[in-house]
Amino acid sequence: MRIIERAEYTSHDFPLIAMLDSGNHNSDELLLHSGGPISNLSKFSMLPALDSLRFLFFEPQGENLPGGSALNGEISIGSPSPLNLILQRFIDGRWQTEEEFNPGTLEQALSIVAEHEITTENNSNHSITPGGFAGLLGYDLGRWSNSIRIKNSPQPGTLLGVLWRCDAWWIHNRQKGELILLALEGHDWINAAMPELTDLKIPSIPDSRVPESESDSDHARKVERIRQAIKGGHLYQVNYGRKWQGEMEGKPWEVFLRMTRSNPAPFASWLNLADYGWAIASASPERLMRLESGIVSTRPIKGTRPRGKSDSDDSNLRLELASSEKEMAEHLMLVDLERHDLASVCKKGSVNWSECRIEALANVQHLVSGVEGELSPNTSVGKSLASLFPGGSITGCPKVVTMAAIDELEGSPRSAWTGSIGHINQSSGQSDWNILIRTMEARSGPDSWFATVQAGGGVVIDSNPAAEVEEARWKAAAVAEATWGFRTGFSMDELPEREVGILPLPTVEGALGAISPEHSESVDLGSESHVLLVDNLDSFTNNIADSLHRLGSKVTIVEGRDAADFDIKNQVDMLLEKYSPTHIILGPGPSRPEVSSLSMEIASRALENQLTILDTPIPLLGWCLGHQAIGIAAGWDLVESPIGAVHGVPSKIKHDGSGLYTGLSNDLVMMRYNSLVLEETNGQLRVNSWDESGSLIMGISHPNLPIEGVQFHPESVGSPDGLELLKQFLNMGTECNKYSLSKQARQP
Repeated sequence: MRIIERAEYTSHDFPLIAMLDSGNHNSDELLLHSGGPISNLSKFSMLPALDSLRFLFFEPQGENLPGGSALNGEISIGSPSPLNLILQRFIDGRWQTEEEFNPGTLEQALSIVAEHEITTENNSNHSITPGGFAGLLGYDLGRWSNSIRIKNSPQPGTLLGVLWRCDAWWIHNRQKGELILLALEGHDWINAAMPELTDLKIPSIPDSRVPESESDSDHARKVERIRQAIKGGHLYQVNYGRKWQGEMEGKPWEVFLRMTRSNPAPFASWLNLADYGWAIASASPERLMRLESGIVSTRPIKGTRPRGKSDSDDSNLRLELASSEKEMAEHLMLVDLERHDLASVCKKGSVNWSECRIEALANVQHLVSGVEGELSPNTSVGKSLASLFPGGSITGCPKVVTMAAIDELEGSPRSAWTGSIGHINQSSGQSDWNILIRTMEARSGPDSWFATVQAGGGVVIDSNPAAEVEEARWKAAAVAEATWGFRTGFSMDELPEREVGILPLPTVEGALGAISPEHSESVDLGSESHVLLVDNLDSFTNNIADSLHRLGSKVTIVEGRDAADFDIKNQVDMLLEKYSPTHIILGPGPSRPEVSSLSMEIASRALENQLTILDTPIPLLGWCLGHQAIGIAAGWDLVESPIGAVHGVPSKIKHDGSGLYTGLSNDLVMMRYNSLVLEETNGQLRVNSWDESGSLIMGISHPNLPIEGVQFHPESVGSPDGLELLKQFLNMGTECNKYSLSKQARQP
């Protein structure tokens, strides 16, 4: 089928909003709206026709709920029951069900959706193509992309998301003042008259009413619970969200209109699911993912300061933001997480941290980064979306563990908040999705609408509970005011509204100043190494593999915390026989090493010189949790750091120049993620690196065997010399050549 295109010019600032404003909102509606200054992020707004097909995602029947506390490291890994996915067709003015599917994962669900796209004969030369789908993926669908079971899942039959097939689009090119119609041949919009565009009337702020919310003291106590869980080594960062809820005056569309004026944002959106009485108004500044021309990109936001009363105040607050170890830790941790997620679907060695800047919104200003990579051949658009969903900026690290912790702390489903609204066309290779922050969700009642606004932030070890409470209130203020006339307790003087803008990151000194976005080139060492990498449920494992790929190594990732029961000794034997690795890395992860029986068994064998290929020891590197596993296997103690946990902080590392540190600078900076540290109790291992104070063990090695451990992350963007250290590891044990490995693998 062909695409028909026509263009008209308009002087209207918001023509697509005007088109919807003239209606009665009794039918399904979707608007992808770009507001604020025109930039590379906000050139286009888009309005689709929702008159062909739609898929509805429903919560399946309940199952036995897992026990334990994620804040104590107790989680239930495994997929929930298959989704209920309903296909409906719009016939005679109403939606009629045609078919039901039960996909086991979000990727499978998106594959089913793709089968109902309409492939076009010609390209549109735009970032969107008719015949694909658009809509909402609620946060709670994230269980089908991350294999985690939680206690507070939605009630069976709850609507979790909706995707409409969009056979026609109006596109507003804000820069050119142009309205473009893209439609499949034969669509009704092609011959329809241009809608009349009247001036918008923004409703006034409603009379103030105070919605229900937890108390500031309860919020602060939850922040402290998270800090204690981080201190115990169970996670690194959790993004807790606080709710404000209550009846609202007027209709949700009026809230959206107010938000377009008070809080303009590049990834704003409006959704109305008329027959379900569900409306969403969002002023989101954040993109989850974009796929165009084979490049997958994401723009994570983390790190916040309020706006100042003057330009000088704003500038000082931006410098404070860029200089804050706590805020940069939140942000760099997230950059590492998004690199990991992208690496799962991108070509080896293609993922890079591309930029970092400050984006100033009406009430707050944020650190924003760009991370991108080249989509792997034969990887579907749906898989790329599922790999990033839900966004790491609104979960935390490690993602799976923090999703369980969020469920425990918040005590109820998130619904739309921190899910995504966007579009996907798998046949044209295009997709673009926001993250639903700065969002109001409304449900219709007998006499009025009931609204929910949720906001929060990333809690790390250095978080101050009172400051986290205040940050959540900053973020909710503009949306709560548009909904209830309530600025979450702030006066205009306390939280001023200023012009939106994009600004460079201020230059800072010290270890933070040494970290910046850069494109990392691959360096082939000419070796034939094959690394067996044990994944201990971390959110950075793919970054380790990507770093090894850049050095020319083959990598096989195996699960260190598999839910299935097995004989661990036989499991190790099987892995050695099946993969014949030249090197082994025990990867990082949350909690203590004992949760990974595979890591402990490999560490014990290595120390007993029983981890061999043809009687030659296989070089072993322990990475954070893996490093701790080696220490425990040697009889050393593992304790909470006496000077405090460090997560996401580029830190100076002292070393003796031996082993992995051969040839490395004395001013070594590496990214640390640790709450626990080893304490030496015997001479089986030797210490070869320390923290800047010289009191904490950061590296260990065996005096006679090729065994090394590091209490930091060489693969991180916060480790400028990380690849150099990995080169030293890959150069160990070169006598395990390909021929001898192949020979050993053939032995009975």
